[in-house]
Amino acid sequence: MANFRDIDERLSSLSAHRTLLAIRNAYLSILPYVIVMAAVTVAANLFHFAGIDTGIAVYVSHLARYLGELFPEVILLSLSWSLNSHNRIRAPAVMLVSLPVFWILCGWDQLYSEVGQQTRSLGSTIAIYPAILLTHTTFKLFARENTRSHPQRVVMSQMITFNLRYVLPGVMAVMLAIVLRFVFVALADRYAQDIYALLVDRIPYHLEVILFVMFLQVLSLFAIHGYATMLGVFEYLQNKSDVLGLPSPEFFTLYATPGGAGSVLCLMLVMLVVSSRREYKSLARISAPLTLFNISETLVFGIPLVFNLRMAWAFISVPTINASLAYAAMSMGWVAPPPNSVHWAVPYLISSYLAFDGVYLPSMLLQLTCIGCGVLIYSVAWRRYVHRERSSKDEYPVFPSRNASDSAFGDDALDIVLMEENVSRWSRIKQADRTLKWLNEGQLELVFQPIVDVSTHRIKHIEALLRYRDAQGLLHPPQFLDVLRHHPGVMEGIECWVIRTAAHHVRQWNEAGFSKRLFINVTPLFFSSGNVRRCFFNALNDCPINSLGIEITEQALLEDLPRTLSDIKLFQSMDVQFALDDFGSGYSSFNYLSQLGVDFIKLDKTLIDNIHLPRQASVVESVYQLCRHLSLQVICEGVDKDAKEARLERIGVTLMQGFLLYRPMEAPALETLLRQEKHAAGSL
Repeated sequence: MANFRDIDERLSSLSAHRTLLAIRNAYLSILPYVIVMAAVTVAANLFHFAGIDTGIAVYVSHLARYLGELFPEVILLSLSWSLNSHNRIRAPAVMLVSLPVFWILCGWDQLYSEVGQQTRSLGSTIAIYPAILLTHTTFKLFARENTRSHPQRVVMSQMITFNLRYVLPGVMAVMLAIVLRFVFVALADRYAQDIYALLVDRIPYHLEVILFVMFLQVLSLFAIHGYATMLGVFEYLQNKSDVLGLPSPEFFTLYATPGGAGSVLCLMLVMLVVSSRREYKSLARISAPLTLFNISETLVFGIPLVFNLRMAWAFISVPTINASLAYAAMSMGWVAPPPNSVHWAVPYLISSYLAFDGVYLPSMLLQLTCIGCGVLIYSVAWRRYVHRERSSKDEYPVFPSRNASDSAFGDDALDIVLMEENVSRWSRIKQADRTLKWLNEGQLELVFQPIVDVSTHRIKHIEALLRYRDAQGLLHPPQFLDVLRHHPGVMEGIECWVIRTAAHHVRQWNEAGFSKRLFINVTPLFFSSGNVRRCFFNALNDCPINSLGIEITEQALLEDLPRTLSDIKLFQSMDVQFALDDFGSGYSSFNYLSQLGVDFIKLDKTLIDNIHLPRQASVVESVYQLCRHLSLQVICEGVDKDAKEARLERIGVTLMQGFLLYRPMEAPALETLLRQEKHAAGSL
């Protein structure tokens, strides 16, 4: 089990590589084209099945064929752009050069026939990656000096100069493609038949069929149209089955691949039943009409499954296992071989009806068994995939070093499903990046706001507040924290930094003779993250006794109340005091107030804003009296007017915090204030 988890961790890490993310994002960006192509293909097949031969039917049929034939070019251009989008000048040049390179590697003879009719099939998708690799490598080697930095705005002469410098790499890429094409053709003519015959003679027919089905899925996993690419192998297996009197390889379309490549009909059912995320359910619903006709592209490109190493094992194993079950059932005589050929786009179960000229129960039961097997395997794979995605979603390592080269493939390389989520997730990641930059460059700071005992007019405690300093030197509240709740790795780093920085100031104040308790605001990670807890324990060891306190909000407290209460007791035994922050702004349940075990209740500003009203004053007084009865000290936040202070004093509140008393201040200003207070106390 540990080995399996280790493999899963490595696959997840590899899947998160920026190059694979860029490739998957390129496939995701062409999803609209895929949906249109799939819908037109379904319409063309429906016209064909219904025997409709009108002008519209012919037009739809031709449109489906042309969309399919252009599909490799669409993939090629999308990949070229995504892998080079970090350089807006080079990307168009690479895209344009990759097209002739791709055509050359496909073979010019497959582009157009003598009468000018386009004849190239989806099998040419196998040439996409060699074309991309050749073009990208050539430009990287021979145009490196031209991609370092270009101004955002260039005059026409500069633009012409930049583009002319890409002529040589483009010409070299085309020439290399021609050479490689001739070499490949020569080697194929000389050795292909011998190698093929050697392999065929050594492999029994049933294993050939299983390997054929498995290899089709491997190709589909890399967005290569397996059936079109392996058409020659299929025809060989077809002829061999006729000679040996064995089941035709056509059976795999009947049993092994419901929904198309990867048996994605099974995955679609799992997504509809198991998925809790709205975007996945939406994708499954959109894909359903197409998947029923064995068109898998909407799911393959929509999740995406292309280059998705975490889902690869299920994508390959489900059709392979189904093919093995079907072949075994036919070999043992449990199910008769299908007497009729059925078009690949005929929906599951209906295909069995047409293949046997009526209801043939063993065949339909075998189809249902294959679906059940696929659903079982995909449910395991999908749960692990979604759980892993949720636990590591948008997660960054703590304080990584980032520079221009680290983002070679741009911020668009995200593993997402829908454009709506793409925008949201992109903005969150950009905010995380900015926060890490602020932290690494020292732009995050702590400011401090005193908590005053108005009965003595002395500073009783201090609260540490996180701020960031902009380019103009102005300090701003940390509004980005709401965004960073999606980034546990970043939040851990920030929380540890706050704890260490606060402990550093406490030690300085103690050395200067200022004995004040500093309260630190924490998130739920304080109780759930081992890294944050260790950081706080280290801070406690380095700080004087009774010098640290923790402020936690009601919402964070209630995330895991039993565990939080246990941890509060543990830290209180180490002389750490706790304050429940923003009481009155959230749940504010008096039922659990006696169970919390905190030392302070901080009444939120919204609770005392209207304290001049008799009814609101009665509410505040009732809360204060209840807290006194429970031996809880009360701190009122947001005291910004004399009238509020006076009314709170009449109620009995002595600990207050707000702009009327002190605004948040930087460390030097606070030290000066503490020094003045100490001097004033000494002179009395």
